[in-house]
Amino acid sequence: MGVGLGERPAPSGLPADHDDRKDPGLLNFDAFVFTTRGPEAFGLVLIEAQAHGLAVVYSDLSGVREVVGSAGVAYTPGDPRSLAVALDQLGRDVHRRKALSTAALHNARRFDIITTGRQLRELTLRVTKPHTPKS
Repeated sequence: MGVGLGERPAPSGLPADHDDRKDPGLLNFDAFVFTTRGPEAFGLVLIEAQAHGLAVVYSDLSGVREVVGSAGVAYTPGDPRSLAVALDQLGRDVHRRKALSTAALHNARRFDIITTGRQLRELTLRVTKPHTPKS
C-alpha cells in the first residue's frame, strides 16, 4: 500500500534515525496492519512499526490499545468490514496518515531502550529498598 508519506520525521534513538537499525522489510511501507484476534500482552512489533514512522491499524484489544492508543487506527477484531473501513479511511486521507506517522514516532519513544531501562531501574530500586520499621 504505497500511499505517499514521503519524508518521515524521526526522533533520535529510534531505528528510523539509524540506518543500520532499520528493518528493510518495513522501509517500503506507509502503514502497518496488526490483525490479531487473540489476547496480546504487549505487541513489540507494533512499537517497531511505529519507530519506523508507520501508521498502524490495529485490532482493538486492551493490551494493544494500551501500547498504541491514539497513535493508531483501531478496528473491531474479527470484523472484516471494520478493517476495510479503517484501511479505506487511512488510504484516502494523506493528512491523517502523516499525523499518525508523527504520533507513531512519538509513541514509540515511550518504549525506547533508554526510557524503559531507566523505568526498570527505578522500579527495581523501589521494590528492593530495605524496609525501615516505624518506631
